[in-house]
Amino acid sequence: MSATVRQALFIASALIFALTLLAAMEGLPRFGSYRGPYGDLITGSVLPVRHTFQSVASVTFDFRGFDTLGEEFILFTSVAGVPLLFRRAKQEREERPRDVAFGRKLPEFYDLVRAIGILFLPFAAIFGVSIIFHGHITPGGGFQGGAFLASALCLIYLSGGYSDFRAFIPSPLMEMLEAAGAAGFVLLGAAGLLLGGGFLENVLPLGKAGRLLSAGTLPVLNLLVGTEVCAGFLLIATAFLKQAVTIRKKRDRKKRK
Repeated sequence: MSATVRQALFIASALIFALTLLAAMEGLPRFGSYRGPYGDLITGSVLPVRHTFQSVASVTFDFRGFDTLGEEFILFTSVAGVPLLFRRAKQEREERPRDVAFGRKLPEFYDLVRAIGILFLPFAAIFGVSIIFHGHITPGGGFQGGAFLASALCLIYLSGGYSDFRAFIPSPLMEMLEAAGAAGFVLLGAAGLLLGGGFLENVLPLGKAGRLLSAGTLPVLNLLVGTEVCAGFLLIATAFLKQAVTIRKKRDRKKRK
């Protein structure tokens, strides 16, 4: 198929999609005319039931807790699949860790770049932890905070190198943390069943709304999810960086002959 035909097909498909999207948007209610009885029910029940003003967190871990559990293990399975796909093949060998990818050396870091990365690392990490711990009080939570914290810790590689990253982010520890986060989510959810309630039903004191120690199990669940998400993303980053320092051996066809 020629490039002209591919471009024509893309333009035609894009126009059809754009027209369909515009037609669908015409049926949306106007701004300010909210028609969502389900949303009104949620916002009216989270405060007396969970002692929190964060309806999103309550929906995530209460009203659709099974869906969140599925998302949790989708990420867990995906992280497990990345090292499996990147496992060392017979024609590969691993050199000592160096910032070399495909035979091309990366540009050297300037001292100013290193200094900025090192300076921002603790602030970014603290901000990520804050998002996780305040997920039941303010917008955020385990998923967002875990992703942000993992991104912050990747500054170790950007400011130092692969060896520094592996030294501060050991894979065995990340694997244990990821497994602990996923297992803790299931066990805390099952605690409600063991006590005669439902899955993910609250089993801790609710406390006072707006306080850090409030909302029952919501902060604990955010912590478990944040742990798994952060560790999972770091394991993926480690797998990609490890692949970058793996040098493929050239096959000696003469020997085969």
